[in-house]
Amino acid sequence: MYFRHKKSPTGKVLQLVESYRNIEGNPRHRVVISLGNASIPRDDWKFIARAVEKRLYGREELFSWDYPPRIQSWIDKIIRRIDLQGRWQPMRVSETMAPVSPESEESEGDSIDGVLVDGVNHTMETILGPLLVGLDVWNRLKMDDCLTGLGFNRSQRKAAAASVLNRLVSPLSEHALLDWLDSTALPELLGEDILQGGKDRFYRVSDKLLLHQEAIERHMRCRQREFFSLKRTVFLYDLTNTYFDGKAEKNPMAKRGISKQKRHDRPQIVVGMVFDEHGFELGHQIFEGNRTDSTTLVEMVTKLQELVRDESEIFSVIKPTVIVDAGVGTKKNLKVLRDHGFSYLINETRQGRKAYRDEFLKEEDFKLIEGRENKTSVSIKIIRDISEQDNQKTESKGDYLVLCKSEGRFQKEVAIRSKAEDNLLGALERLKKRIKKGQLKDKIKIERSIGRILAKHPRVTRFYTVKVKKQKETKGSSLKYQLVWSRDEKKYETDDDLLGCYVLRTDRTDLTAVEIWELYMTLTRAEEGFRVLKSDLGLRPNYHQTEDRVNAHVFITVLAYQLLQHVLFTLRTQENNRSWKTIKQVLQTHCYSTIILPTKKEGILRIRKAGIPDERQKIIYKKLGVKWKYLPVIKIKI
Repeated sequence: MYFRHKKSPTGKVLQLVESYRNIEGNPRHRVVISLGNASIPRDDWKFIARAVEKRLYGREELFSWDYPPRIQSWIDKIIRRIDLQGRWQPMRVSETMAPVSPESEESEGDSIDGVLVDGVNHTMETILGPLLVGLDVWNRLKMDDCLTGLGFNRSQRKAAAASVLNRLVSPLSEHALLDWLDSTALPELLGEDILQGGKDRFYRVSDKLLLHQEAIERHMRCRQREFFSLKRTVFLYDLTNTYFDGKAEKNPMAKRGISKQKRHDRPQIVVGMVFDEHGFELGHQIFEGNRTDSTTLVEMVTKLQELVRDESEIFSVIKPTVIVDAGVGTKKNLKVLRDHGFSYLINETRQGRKAYRDEFLKEEDFKLIEGRENKTSVSIKIIRDISEQDNQKTESKGDYLVLCKSEGRFQKEVAIRSKAEDNLLGALERLKKRIKKGQLKDKIKIERSIGRILAKHPRVTRFYTVKVKKQKETKGSSLKYQLVWSRDEKKYETDDDLLGCYVLRTDRTDLTAVEIWELYMTLTRAEEGFRVLKSDLGLRPNYHQTEDRVNAHVFITVLAYQLLQHVLFTLRTQENNRSWKTIKQVLQTHCYSTIILPTKKEGILRIRKAGIPDERQKIIYKKLGVKWKYLPVIKIKI
């Protein structure tokens, strides 16, 4: 076998060619596989062609060659492509070229029904399980029909599926996507042509997906609703940010702001997202990295109104409720929601709970929420907010306030405060040692150092008074100042009274205190959604630099999240609460592989097929309704 370049209407094509002699003994050649514009260095052609030929015909190397990684990679890719196509048939070879004569009793070893048992082997294993699940959901949501209606051709639809499934299973950039495909079973599931072309087609398809973002999101939320018969009455709105691996100077949205990942050294963007109470994404929008949470809601109201129109049957009877966290739930934003016909439920800020200290101290008024035997306890009580509000001009008597005391939140806040206090005291001790050693003598510089320390620990700074005291001069000592601090125990104890306490505010007067609390707890679906987006699906860090590429990266991640949430919701309905990370770990050992089967009379069979899943994998497939028994099988007889 050897490589050659052949001209075609689209340019030069690299072909692997095999020489043979026909019946008349005349030399001929035929194409084993066409590799398109594959960039194999010419110096490597001879080694790769020879290795591929020997592996295809099952001939052992007389001397083992230690090929460099680039050659090994191309050998595996070409063998894989030949197996996938299943069209190549070997030529009859002379006795001297034959690997082992089937007629030779000395070398065949044990045989069962003509199969030479000692020669049975397998190779080219590629991951199947998580991709099979993801592709099944993709088809269930009729994404091919959606993309066809938006003008995507067959190749673009496959590239779109590959991009989203990559983000679901093993998040990579478009630059690395082509190499990743070779290590997966997607060529078997989507067709061998998914490996053709270069990485640029994945960039182009991501641009086209972004162009039709609204239509695709509408299709997905409608399909999810129809498939699970969902009744959406609540919108969860929350925000997160994702930082860049680079300066992102070409992206006007990339700004430095308050980073939730504490990466204040990097520019970022803010992503606002609307979820339903089941955790499905309904829409998203990207904001500048320096936008504060409270200023984004006005722009998202249009998206919320569109969602109301989609669910018009329900909202003609029930008023839609928007649940937001404290950072978004300002008085101005609540007025905007009321003016546009939305009810609201928010968590008051940590500072806001101080206004209800006296109510929190009335222990006898709180009632324990039942049904939490295996969880930390939560006690609640409901009161009317009689303070002056914007809606007092109407007949409303004010919002309902649900005061909550959570044992779990109490333990968390105590731990956070203790750690912050330890950090503050540690920093003060280090500064004190510097002063004592004479490394810092100027009073102004000492005070500046104190200011920097206090600014870094705002959570506990209010409990401490730090002073620079003038030192009495002693013989032989050059120290002029010493650092002293004290804790205000009264403030500390007062803070203890409100640890673990929070306040929920809503204009829904038709709900009990327990119902309001349970409704607010659905916001954890949004928080869990952001955790999955950023960790499991690779939303951060963002390696792209231009605005369109960044937005497309976010959108593909959102599409992958919709597939993931479909899987998790399906399992939750069957009382299975495993995470996507756990599911991937269980399914990743279900693979496609090439089985090499030498026989006495038929030569060597190369069979490309999926393995049989183990019992744990079968249970997951059964719960998700995934059919694994009729996957493609490719056979080549040598």
